[in-house]
Amino acid sequence: MNVPAFSNEDTAIVVVDPYNDFMSARGKLWPALRRVSKQVNAIKNLQRIISTGRMSNVPIVYAPHQRYRTGQFAGRKYLHPSHVGIKSLRVFEDGKFGGQFFGPLAPIEGDLVSSPHACSSGFAETDLHEKLRGRGISHIIIIGYTSNTCVEATARSAVDLDYRITLVSDAVASWTPVDHHAAVSVNYPCLTSDVLTTEALVPLLRQLGDAHV
Repeated sequence: MNVPAFSNEDTAIVVVDPYNDFMSARGKLWPALRRVSKQVNAIKNLQRIISTGRMSNVPIVYAPHQRYRTGQFAGRKYLHPSHVGIKSLRVFEDGKFGGQFFGPLAPIEGDLVSSPHACSSGFAETDLHEKLRGRGISHIIIIGYTSNTCVEATARSAVDLDYRITLVSDAVASWTPVDHHAAVSVNYPCLTSDVLTTEALVPLLRQLGDAHV
C-alpha cells in the first residue's frame, strides 16, 4: 500500500478508552476481550505506537468514555445496549479501579485528554474536535478499544468532520474474532484507505521524529 507521508504539523494519535476495565487482568471486561487482544497483541502494539509517537513529538490525545456514576442515565429516554451493560456491571466506575486509565497506556504530562463521550464516538458532545483543531490537527491515527464500537464510531465521526484518518488493525481489539474482523477487514477500508499494521505505522512515526532532529 502506498501511504501518503505523515506530517508532524497536522498529525495526532487519538487513544480511545484505555481503561483498566478493558485492558487490565483485573478489569471487568478483560475476560471478554482477552482472546482477540492476545491474538493481535493489541496492548503491546498500543504501547509501541504511543511511545513512538511521543518520541517523535506527535501529540497524544485521549478520548475517554464517561465514568459510571449512580444515576448517570436518569435523563436518557432511550438506553443503548452498552448503557444497559455499563449500568448493570458498573463498568468504568468513577473513583474505582476499573474507571482508571490502564497504567502502561495512561496519559502523561503534555498529552491532551478530551471531555468524555457518553456512548460510542469520541467526538459526540465532547471537546475532542476543538482540542484537535486548536492544535492544527487534520490527520488522526485512531487506536484503542473496541474495534467495532468506540474506535469505529470515532472514525465515522471524523469522516464527517473532514479529518484524514489512519486506522491500525492490530492496535484495537473486540469481543470476538468475528466482531474484530468485521471492523478491521470490512468496515475500516470503507472509512479510509490508510488501514495499517503497527509494524507499518511505527516507521512512519519514526520518520516524523527524524525530520525534527
